[in-house]
Parts: sequence; C-alpha cells; structure tokens
Amino acid sequence: MQNERTPLTATVVDDNDLAVAGLETLLASYGERVRLVDVRTALAHPEDVDVVLYEPMQQSSFSASMLRNLQAAAEAQAVVFSWAPADQLPDTTSPYLSKSMTAAQLVVALEDVVSGRGVPAPPVHTPAEKVEPVAPIRTPQAPAGSRLTPRELEILTLITQGLTNGEIGEELGLSINSIKTYIRQAYRKIDVERRTQAVAWGMAHGLLPDAQPVAV
Repeated sequence: MQNERTPLTATVVDDNDLAVAGLETLLASYGERVRLVDVRTALAHPEDVDVVLYEPMQQSSFSASMLRNLQAAAEAQAVVFSWAPADQLPDTTSPYLSKSMTAAQLVVALEDVVSGRGVPAPPVHTPAEKVEPVAPIRTPQAPAGSRLTPRELEILTLITQGLTNGEIGEELGLSINSIKTYIRQAYRKIDVERRTQAVAWGMAHGLLPDAQPVAV
C-alpha cells in the first residue's frame, strides 16, 4: 500500500490582500504538501489548522483580533511571515519566516514547524557587531532590441548557469509548464532553437556572474 503524504493546513493573517493572493499563487503547485485556507474557513474549523502565518508590521486592530481568535481556537503554531528583518519586528516568541523565501524553501520550513523541528533563529545584530556587507545580487540587463521581459531574462540567466527546468521551477516557485512557456517565448525573441544555443547566447551577453558581454 502506497504511503500518501497528508498536506498540512495553513492560514495567513495579513492586511495586504496582494500579499495573501501572492502566497496562494506561490503555494499552488505544492497542494499535496500545504493546503492554504482563508481566515474565515480557519475560524470555522480551527481543529484542522496547523500553522497561522501573520504579518505583525502595521497590523490593523481587525487583524490583531483575528489572530487572537485563531490562537485561542486552534492548537496551531503562529509564525511571523514578513518582509521586515527579524531585528526590526515587534517582540514576539513566534518563529520567523521571510517573505523573500522561495516556494520550495517556505514549504520545507512550514513542514519543519509542524513536525516540531522548528526553524533556525534569525540572526539579530547588536550595534557593537560588525556586519559584513552583503554582495548585491547581479541582475543582468536585457540587450537592446531583444524585447525580453524581466522573467524571460531571469530564466535565460538560470539556463546559462546550467540549471534544469525542474531546478528553475524550484528556484522561482513556478510550474514546469510555466517555465517551458517562458523558455519558448525567450527562444523566439533571441532567435535560437536549442538549449545549447541559448547557453551560448547567454554567455555572449554576460548572463554568467563573471562573464563580460561581447560588443554588438
């Protein structure tokens, strides 16, 4: 008999509707592992909820009340889910997850919370500490006339760096079909037909971290 994974159930308390919709889209391809329900459904069936994600920054009194009701009704782990750095958040004993995580990273972190493994404590820097500057992420510029969208350029960059379609999907939180659609569109715009040609094009146009674009 095949052992099937039971998805965990999560809800999110966030005053930003766009952030909630974005999370739903992000987790859509992981439905067999995480089931995201709205707050009203969570309050109606609190016994089914495993994790309550919430944004504490500029939280409205309504959201704060919803969070308190959920925490009182459900035996669920509350988890801060925010763009803000951990050391800029209000004091809380809840675990912290960053909204900058990829879909794959978020799913694993939620499973760790539910299983009791927890999540790593975020670093908190005191004024006396010397914090090394973080190197900025290099964002290649689309060559003039290529008409590439930012997403197409991002995927071509990952192809040039040797990632497979599956790895690109994991990195960007997109389905394989979406990745293939972006690739077809990008190939037409740069006039190539095969992956090796796309890699050669990317190297010629500086899509590797140490590569210099050729003069055109």
